Amino acid sequence: MTTRTFCGRTRRELLWEAGGGFAGAALTFLLAQDGFFGRAAQAAEAALSASPLAPRKPHFPARAKSCIFLFMYGGPSQMDTFDPKPELTKRHGQPMPDLEKDPLLKVRKPGTLLGSSRKFIRCGQSGIEVSDFYPHVGQSIDDIAVIRSTYADSFAHGSGLLQMNTGFIRQGYPSLGSWVSYGLGSENQNLPAFVVLLDHRGGPISGPPNWSAGFMPATYQGTQFRTSGDPVLFLESPKGITRDQQRQQLDLLARMNQLQ
Repeated sequence: MTTRTFCGRTRRELLWEAGGGFAGAALTFLLAQDGFFGRAAQAAEAALSASPLAPRKPHFPARAKSCIFLFMYGGPSQMDTFDPKPELTKRHGQPMPDLEKDPLLKVRKPGTLLGSSRKFIRCGQSGIEVSDFYPHVGQSIDDIAVIRSTYADSFAHGSGLLQMNTGFIRQGYPSLGSWVSYGLGSENQNLPAFVVLLDHRGGPISGPPNWSAGFMPATYQGTQFRTSGDPVLFLESPKGITRDQQRQQLDLLARMNQLQ
């Protein structure tokens, strides 16, 4: 079979020469409509859809391969670390302001204001104020992004934790790690794309909803790694169930899934 056409050009040569003129625009459109250029893309899309965690190209060139999100639940107050409140310090010991307009705060008896006892120092070329709690962190403050514009829609710790991890004070929404896994996939197909490492003393108040996939498929939910016992739960057969029995259960489930 010859690769030459009646015009003495190969298909690649024809596209190369035609692409240089105005006729190439029309030809490109017609070939695209016919799916000529889309076959390779469709093949790549099919390979991607085979695994929901297959790597995906981001909209912009990636500068990092992974994300480690350290959520310091129960850590020191932001007012004692990176977010000084001069007005709060000025009003230290004074009664709380009038909160009658906020129905959520009526349930508790207001106390007095408590200002920070720490000293803040402007550090680095950026001049970001850092507490004397962190003298060594202040030396590297120009390499750190400090965000002071965030706030919570609830004074309760549980719902505040949910908002920090999912963006909402109610359960049922995907967490940050789930969105990252959904958008970028994972280059490692042998390990979960999103793992959760908890403090051995316990996790946050709201528990698993902080790393839940919410309304997205469970594939994107965080996999909790434990510090004692089985590192990951449910990887082994339940006690009293043999491999043959479990195989029969899985085969039955597969047949039921195929029923119309």
